[in-house]
Amino acid sequence: MSSEPVNGYDAVNPVDWLSKRRQDFLDTSASTEPTGLRLFLKKASNSQMAHTVMNLGRLRSRRKQLSSIIEGFQPDIIHALRIPYEGLTVLGLRTNVPRIVSTWGSDFVPMASTDVLLSAWMKRLLKRASGFQSDSRQDIERAAGYGLSTTAPRFYSAGNFGVDNDLFFVDAERPSGVVVYPRKAKANANYAGFVEAAVQLSKRRDLRFVAVGLLPVREQFVAQYGETALESITMTADLTRDEMAALMRSAEVVVSPTFWDGTPVTVLEAIASGAQVIAGELPELRTLKEDGMPIELIDASSTHAIADAISAALDLDQQVATAARLPDQFNREANRVRVVEFYDEVLAADGNRRAGSSVDRSA
Repeated sequence: MSSEPVNGYDAVNPVDWLSKRRQDFLDTSASTEPTGLRLFLKKASNSQMAHTVMNLGRLRSRRKQLSSIIEGFQPDIIHALRIPYEGLTVLGLRTNVPRIVSTWGSDFVPMASTDVLLSAWMKRLLKRASGFQSDSRQDIERAAGYGLSTTAPRFYSAGNFGVDNDLFFVDAERPSGVVVYPRKAKANANYAGFVEAAVQLSKRRDLRFVAVGLLPVREQFVAQYGETALESITMTADLTRDEMAALMRSAEVVVSPTFWDGTPVTVLEAIASGAQVIAGELPELRTLKEDGMPIELIDASSTHAIADAISAALDLDQQVATAARLPDQFNREANRVRVVEFYDEVLAADGNRRAGSSVDRSA
């Protein structure tokens, strides 16, 4: 468990070791072809329904742990940063503390929309939420269909509450020709399409490609293309925040071929760093593009679209991208104020609800 101060609030963060072990297993299995028990475990780890069953089975022990934390810290608010499964844990508690839940791009679609068990639990418990925060305006609309009260305050904010401008900014000495894929080997992004596009463009000796988080799956691309074809592509392990920031500041083009998501914070960080962005068609990114941000939206499933967009982006006037400025709602410092205002709104709404309930009971 870790703790950190946030604008006067002491944020307590329990560590979910089982989910971490699951992700570690998937990462180490990504570059091999498992057989027998390891093959079964890999399929089970990738199964949304199996993951739901595993986590629902742990709700009672998690609630017991969380109740102990609440008793010790006496929080004013509990904010579960995802519905699956922190939110289900929080909403199942018997407590008078106001409870906020969040979604981040995939909780409703595709997770709940393809998992009847998870969907049923969300519909059963979301009505207890005192507030709702999301990085997707569509999810804010969807929440009502899952039982969120019409009186519960809503709050839209990008992932991680926006961009840290102390880390992500335009570097006047940025090198040219650096193309970055920032999203790791995730199911919601066409990382294989990025690698294939990079191989197609590797004949351009002025380009250098960096794929963040693809080191665990590098061997499958070596088998597919050979070492020589990958010479211009650096595949890294996970990066620290400082390392990611330095990479973004060096990027001329950032490629995020995402199939589904809310408002990807890596896209916002790329814009703040002065990069031209290529991304999958997402509603929140469509809005940003219409607001003048340097984003080219493509068919994320098409390798040709990725390669063509990279070539076109490199030919653009880079001053347009470096001059772009994100709206304040995507700035983390500005969001610190917005988040506290949202918390105050939740506390006020919860106080009004309690006052109304006490009047009803006395009547």
